[in-house]
Order: sequence, then structure tokens, then C-alpha cells
Amino acid sequence: MKSRLACLMAALLAAGFCFASGDKAAAPPPPADTATTVTVVSGATPPTTSRQVVASTAWVGAMLEAAGLRPIRILAPLELRHPAEYDFRPSDIQYVLAADEVVWAGYEGFVRQLIQAAPIPAERLVAVYTDNTPPRLRQEVAALAERFGTQVWFQGWATRLDVLAGRLQAGARRVNANGIRLAVHVHYKALAEWLGYTVVAEIGMGELTPQRLQAILDAKPDLVIDNWHMPNGAPLQGLVPRYVGLINFPGPLAPTGLLEVLEYNGRQLGLLE
Repeated sequence: MKSRLACLMAALLAAGFCFASGDKAAAPPPPADTATTVTVVSGATPPTTSRQVVASTAWVGAMLEAAGLRPIRILAPLELRHPAEYDFRPSDIQYVLAADEVVWAGYEGFVRQLIQAAPIPAERLVAVYTDNTPPRLRQEVAALAERFGTQVWFQGWATRLDVLAGRLQAGARRVNANGIRLAVHVHYKALAEWLGYTVVAEIGMGELTPQRLQAILDAKPDLVIDNWHMPNGAPLQGLVPRYVGLINFPGPLAPTGLLEVLEYNGRQLGLLE
């Protein structure tokens, strides 16, 4: 890894890039044709702002646009199913050096590598907690709106989120989620508990061992909620009464924003009609 970073730095220095610590003006403007700019708030576009903000992934970018901030440069390509595994390019260093803020989820390895490769001042790094459980999502997006002064936009988005959250909980009551025994991917445990499911087993981050697979089956789940982006529970398909894969962020299954992501997941669970 150190040799790769050294090569990237050497290549950029050879091209004439200046890396003056803490001096954003020293960074050249990023090329206009290689960034990803998306609008991910369903039915609306945030107002234009002069703040240049780089987002690590589509999930983080969607949270920023829900807060009311654009334009957004998203480093990891939108088509990646698991963008945290993205291997950054030399041009990404240009983006982060030219940005007013770099917003990330705190766990993306490629952002840690970028921080090693470029002198990004700590005050330009903003970490968010990625969790689509409506109360926590509302909290995180509100904090972004407060930071960037976009509270008016956020209030409109939050109203739509609150309405959707009410529909999801009403659907959970309708299907008697409390009476459904659930095996759930760890990333969706908070959402499952918020909806009222009875969690009897968890699917971890690693590959299911035969012993763990049997333990989950012994818990007799009625439903398995897996993570579509990293379906560690896939071996359970066909062995349980029902298996669904939920999504974390906008993409081919829900292209326009986090509200559509929640709606998609609600339909997968049979909570929304």
C-alpha cells in the first residue's frame, strides 16, 4: 500500500500538482469530466451552492442531497454494489484537495488511503453515520443541514421522511411484525427492531459457516432480511419460509434518493402497497 501511495504522489507531482499542507488553493481544480454528480432527492433538486463538497459514496451523497446540498462529487462509482471496496484513482486526490469539505462514513478504506496520500486538513473531513432507520437518518441529515446552513430545505425533506416513516410503521402493524421471527443482517438490525420484528438471529459480516448456518435455522426464522450489497445470508435462500434483500443507497433498484430506498425496502417487506 505504501508503495502504491508513493507512486500516486510521484505521478501527481510530476504532472505539476502542488500539495501545500492546509492550502486548498494550491490544489488544481478537478477535471470536469470524471466526477460523478447526481441528484438523489426524489422529485426535487437542492438549490445551487458555492460550497464544493466531495462525497465518498452514493449513500453519503444521498444524505448530503437530503440535507439540501449540491453539487456533490461522488468518488466511488455509482454502479458499485459495495462501494466501500472502491480502489481510488489519482484524480480523486484532485477532488479532495479542491473541496471545501470531504464527507464520508468513517469506514471506507479508500478514503483512509486518500487521507494518507494527500494533506487533507482535519477540519475539512466530515463523518456521518450511515443508517437508514428513519429516526437515526433524520438525525444525521439534520446535522449536515445545520453544518451547511440548509435547514429550510431539510425541513421539507424531513416532512416527507416522517410521512413515509409513519406508513412503514403502519404497515408493520398490519402484518403483525412483532409476531414474525426474524434472522437479520447486522446492518438492518436497528431498522428491524424499529419496525417491531422479533429478532431471533443475526447474520454477521463474514461468510456463514456451516455451524452458524445451522444455528440460524435452529432459531426457526419466518423471515430473513439480508443486505443486497453484501448478501452474507444468501445460503439461507430456499431453507427459510421467506428471504428478502434490502438496499442501503440509491442505485439501479431505487435511483432517485433515500426516500425511494426506504420505499423499495418497505415494498420488499410487504409493508407498503
